[in-house]
Amino acid sequence: MRLARHIPKSAGFTLVELLIVLAIFGLVMGMIFSTLAESQNISAIAREEGEMNQNLQDVLSLMTGEMRYAGFPPASYYDQSYLQNPSSPQNLVAQGLVQASAGSLKFQADINGDKTVDYVHYYVSGSSPPYSLHRFAGGMNPDGSLPGGSAQKLSEQVETFQFRYCDRDGNETASLPNISTIEISITLRTKLVDPLTKIFRTASESTRVHPENL
Repeated sequence: MRLARHIPKSAGFTLVELLIVLAIFGLVMGMIFSTLAESQNISAIAREEGEMNQNLQDVLSLMTGEMRYAGFPPASYYDQSYLQNPSSPQNLVAQGLVQASAGSLKFQADINGDKTVDYVHYYVSGSSPPYSLHRFAGGMNPDGSLPGGSAQKLSEQVETFQFRYCDRDGNETASLPNISTIEISITLRTKLVDPLTKIFRTASESTRVHPENL
């Protein structure tokens, strides 16, 4: 007599087991995506910090480079009879500093060596951080009038900004004729908040300029 083999039926997942598997899978995927998003945020803030530091160096390089020429060329650079001639241009001699305050600086200088005096104005705007730093500059007209045009925005990430002025003895002064040194203090901040510290990253620098013709 031939005996029939009993083949057991394969057991499948129950609904409860399937729900548990799906829950675990969802948890794992959530952790993966959360880690990926955090990594992307860290990468983005690192790139922005690099751009902020580069912006800081570019701003300081431009400002210090132009401010060194404040007051150049002086009247002694030319023959006095030429300057006093009514037909001579009125944009040959730089007056140096025109206005100086903690958040604004206006001066005259031939900043590009074209033998024409330029008018330069640096200033910050805004009621609260981040402030914007602006630069207005252009060659003065032959009749001595100021140039036209609009200001250039150098940065929109200014946390703090200040000009300080000192005389030849190193004492702080607000008197234009006595100023011989200009100090720039600036702090920029990132546009994004650091995902780890929950605060803005910042970069600060301070430098002094000694214009030879002040």
